[in-house]
Amino acid sequence: MKKLYILFTAILLSSFSSYAQLGTDVFSVGDDDANNYGGGWGTTNLGTGFSDWTFDNSGGSGFYGSFIGSFSGALDVSSNSFALYANSDASAYSGVATTMPKSLEEGDSFVVSVGINYRDGNKGFDLRNSSNTTIINFNVGSDEYNITGTSGLYGNAYDANTVITFTFTQNATDVSWTAVRSGGLSGTESGTIGSISPGTIENIRFYNASAGSNGDGGAGQRNLFFNSLEFNSLYTITESSTVTSSGDITIPYLDIQSGSTLNIPSTSNVTVSGNLNNDGTLNLTSTSTSYPSVIPNTVSGSGTSTYNRFVNSNANGNDLISSPVASQSWASFLTDNGAALLDDGNVGPTEYAFAPFDKTSGSYENYTDASSETITNGTGYRAATDSGTTLAFSGTFSAGTETVGIMDSGSEFTEWNLIGNPYPSYINVEDFLNNTTNGTLLDETSVGIYGYDGDASNGWTIYNLSNSTATTVIAPGQGFFVAAESAGNIEFTSNMRRTGSTDDFIAGRNAELIYLMLQLSTNTSNYKTDFYFNTNSSLGLDAGYDTKVWGESAPSLAIYSHLVEDNIGSELAIQSLNTSDLSDVTIPLGVNANQGEQLTFSIADMTLPESINVYLDDVVANTSTLLNNSDYVMTPTTVLSGTGRFFLRTSEDALSTIENSFDALNIFALNTSNEIVVSGQLKESTVLSLYDIQGRKVLSTALDNTNLENRINVSSLNSGIYIVNVKNNSQQKSQKLVIN
Repeated sequence: MKKLYILFTAILLSSFSSYAQLGTDVFSVGDDDANNYGGGWGTTNLGTGFSDWTFDNSGGSGFYGSFIGSFSGALDVSSNSFALYANSDASAYSGVATTMPKSLEEGDSFVVSVGINYRDGNKGFDLRNSSNTTIINFNVGSDEYNITGTSGLYGNAYDANTVITFTFTQNATDVSWTAVRSGGLSGTESGTIGSISPGTIENIRFYNASAGSNGDGGAGQRNLFFNSLEFNSLYTITESSTVTSSGDITIPYLDIQSGSTLNIPSTSNVTVSGNLNNDGTLNLTSTSTSYPSVIPNTVSGSGTSTYNRFVNSNANGNDLISSPVASQSWASFLTDNGAALLDDGNVGPTEYAFAPFDKTSGSYENYTDASSETITNGTGYRAATDSGTTLAFSGTFSAGTETVGIMDSGSEFTEWNLIGNPYPSYINVEDFLNNTTNGTLLDETSVGIYGYDGDASNGWTIYNLSNSTATTVIAPGQGFFVAAESAGNIEFTSNMRRTGSTDDFIAGRNAELIYLMLQLSTNTSNYKTDFYFNTNSSLGLDAGYDTKVWGESAPSLAIYSHLVEDNIGSELAIQSLNTSDLSDVTIPLGVNANQGEQLTFSIADMTLPESINVYLDDVVANTSTLLNNSDYVMTPTTVLSGTGRFFLRTSEDALSTIENSFDALNIFALNTSNEIVVSGQLKESTVLSLYDIQGRKVLSTALDNTNLENRINVSSLNSGIYIVNVKNNSQQKSQKLVIN
């Protein structure tokens, strides 16, 4: 048996221990020093991260080679340093190279210390690319200390005991360096070498080329010493580190190595402009009001990526959610989350409050412990937990385009499809709507995002182009409904992704919007409808700006509106009009309410100019209430259903009474039943005439002025555009109708 669980909002606080900080703390990716070799330097690299050594030597009758020896306490590690020698012949040279643990990317640094006890010949090192082309060179020779782009370091002052420690840091478009001198003479030089892209530098080669004579004097002073190679990174997380992020941070790349963990708490958003490689563990954890995000340009790796998404408990309402990972088996998901999910308590099988919206039956499903489904991103799910906690979605995060199929089919709620945000990040509402508004995929009267907001009586927050702004976003893992006009694929693109800090479908209106929220209240519940005024809208249907209520029709307690012009009978939750209509417009209102239950009409919120008066006209009671100053309270003597009795009117004139005018008359074609509907109070005998586009009268009928609503069957007429005229002795109203 399928169950529809009720759901509520709870708060889960998430805490993290004090770990290393992403973007602040430095992680060692590789290191090596001569003390690792025990006096015998072979081709095998005995440090960490760096490749094996590659030696290249030559020398005619001279001497050349490599050894482990002592230079000075400023360079040695336990009296050991690497050394290359070449002397006695001008053709003698020795060299050795190693590949770095990774290419030097933005935020990475490479450190090495060298000791040089003579200045003739040439000796130093090259930082090279994958083709072994030199990118940066440091050389001592001809009495000069030179580095690419800068000559004469330290004024070329010479000391045989001097050690220079170099640090090279890769930036977005260049490499900066510092060279700190110690051991003999002291001093610091620094500079920047331009036009070096991240990922270019991959290896280092040390070299010693003999000058053929001993110009500096002293036997044996023909050696290049070096030691203490280090490769450090801000964004390569290694050494089994546990790292957290803080606030909003943009980083060039992210590499989580095996054994390491990155935690992104609910208050943090991480944007990775390059690749996110995860071979370790990546955790994002939300609370009931705060959702973290990660936005990578590309993704790779075989580690575990988990989004811990808060889901309401059963006490006051479900959640509509979606998976932020590409795919996960239900069996795996249940193993991780079975204790937290609401279940029916039965054994064999146990039903859980988690499943998509079944288009065939028009209701929510429940998975069981025997179900074999796969949870996919882009699909929406109804879910509930026992106590209000997070559910863990584990899999691969998407960085590309995702599509989800929608249909206009089923026994009930045929056009409604439950889908969801497929990314571990917020998505922009306007980008999504603009990507779906054009074409025939969505119902033009329902182009919007319908999100469940936990309100039992009026549970839908609707986003469309009239009430969203450039900063309106949807939280990660958020499910929502859309209305299909036809079968097809909804497309989510990576450029929709955003960072954010908002809750899930708790609507926050922006002061830059011009809007009016009208509320209908009883003693126990309330219902709202919205009106927006902007330069993109008209009195007729504006796809993406006018959006109808969720479901087949408005509920038993509801207030909604109809279009002012070219009305097609759609029950609108949001109607958008042009700002030029503010000073004089009459909008048909629909009201559903019980007989004998006191109703209160009020302005719940608005940002209309102070000069605009908002009236509620009740044409049956013949009253007009200025809602700016007071509410309209009444108790209906009959059940209220549909339009015709109530009208919302805005004006810059201080009118206090309703005029006996056909402006307060709602006329529309109800194409689902092939009827023309005339809704409103008729003061006297009235005739309706219908004309085709050539001006020929095709229908004439008397209306019953004792009824608030008259319906005229037009099933015998061809589809097309018609002009309807409603007239009595003192009034008349004409308007265009489209009959399908």
